[in-house]
Amino acid sequence: MRIHPWLSVVTLTAAVSACEPFPEAPGSALTEVQLPGEDFYPEGIASSKDGTLYVGSLGTGAIARARPGALGAEIFVPGRPAFGVYGLAVDEARDTLWACTYDDTLPPAQPSHLAAYVLSTGAPKASHPMPGESGFCNDVTVDAAGNVYATDSFANTVVRLAAGGTAPTTWAADDAFAPTEPGAFTLNGIAYDGAGRLYVVKSDSGTLFSIDIQPDGSAAAPVIIPVTPALETPDGLEWVDSQRLLVVENTAGQASMVVLGEGAGAKEVLANGFGEPTAAALTEDGAWVLESQMGFLFGAPGTPSLPFRMYRVVVPPLLP
Repeated sequence: MRIHPWLSVVTLTAAVSACEPFPEAPGSALTEVQLPGEDFYPEGIASSKDGTLYVGSLGTGAIARARPGALGAEIFVPGRPAFGVYGLAVDEARDTLWACTYDDTLPPAQPSHLAAYVLSTGAPKASHPMPGESGFCNDVTVDAAGNVYATDSFANTVVRLAAGGTAPTTWAADDAFAPTEPGAFTLNGIAYDGAGRLYVVKSDSGTLFSIDIQPDGSAAAPVIIPVTPALETPDGLEWVDSQRLLVVENTAGQASMVVLGEGAGAKEVLANGFGEPTAAALTEDGAWVLESQMGFLFGAPGTPSLPFRMYRVVVPPLLP
């Protein structure tokens, strides 16, 4: 989640932690990967099946790539001024890397786009403006058929770009998605369960929703899933397996597992001490959590701890 200067009051309410997390990691596997540059400020992350990680930058507008086992990431898609990259999703079947982007040079035209890059080369593929005049593409996921879904944190909706389509359209809208107060960020992380259901978190209230994809492709009514203990400013969201979701809690500085069952969820913190984490991606080695430190980008006192990093967190096995 990126907060723009005209919403800086929201950013400055977020605590910027100086603590570094030390997630447990067995053996000699990497526990962190460093990101390039002094102003990268990572926000979104996605992984491919071989463990390659892709990370979007708020500070430079670039997308970095880290090969499996690499100590550092390299620039994969060059950045440009006044441009930010948010949520990312990998669609290997269609050689596509999806990204939520925001171009500060575009207003009064729609500055928020759902963009596509060639996964194998990083070349631009397409860029689709979000519906309406004031959308904010925050996070993105892809279903098995290649339909793309993105949260809009300003319009308080989920949008859908049909496979092969040319324009995202509003897919899910509900009064439960409305902000708790004017200017609050609403829908944020989104995940597909691989079978026909989406999960979405709402940052300002901590609410977790499930939304079924109906046979005709439309959205069923969202269902609220109570989580105990409550989620704290949830940001990134990842589907882990048959009944578990990984949630990155931004101002709490932690990555947590939510186990679903009987219409509710139970939360367990896996790792904490991150400086404003925004998202995570899963590989065979575990969950890679981004430490964004984004408050410093928008005027919080102090300077970020460099280099910017993503940290590996061990994901416990699913118990029978």
